[in-house]
Amino acid sequence: MTKIEAMKRINDRLGKPTLTDKNTHFTSVASYGTDEGWWLKIPFLTFKQELHFILNNEKTKSFQHLKTGANQILSPGMKFRSTGGAADAFMSASAPKRLIDLLDGGSKYNFTKHLVSEYRY
Repeated sequence: MTKIEAMKRINDRLGKPTLTDKNTHFTSVASYGTDEGWWLKIPFLTFKQELHFILNNEKTKSFQHLKTGANQILSPGMKFRSTGGAADAFMSASAPKRLIDLLDGGSKYNFTKHLVSEYRY
C-alpha cells in the first residue's frame, strides 16, 4: 500500500478530498528494539492544523487512519521527544502498548483517541 493509494481509499470513503499530501503523514511498520510499530516525525508548526496519519502494516495487510484536529494536541514539545523542530514518536503496533508513543523523552502519548478507522487490503 502506498500513501497515494491509502489517501484515495480514505477520501473515497469520506466522500471528499479531506486528506492531502500536505496534511497527511504515512508510515509503515518498522522495528524499534524488540518492538514493532510506526515512526512519525511531525513538524511542530503543523500541529496548528488538522493532521492525518496513515499507519500501514504490510504483514496484516491493513492500515489505520488517525486524525488530530487543529490545535488538539497542545504544547507538542512537552509531549514528544523533540529533534530539529519536530516531534519524534514511535507508536507500538502490539498490545497492550498499541498506538502509545514509546520513545524516551516523551510523555507516552496515547494516540488511540485519534483512531478514525482501520482498512484492509
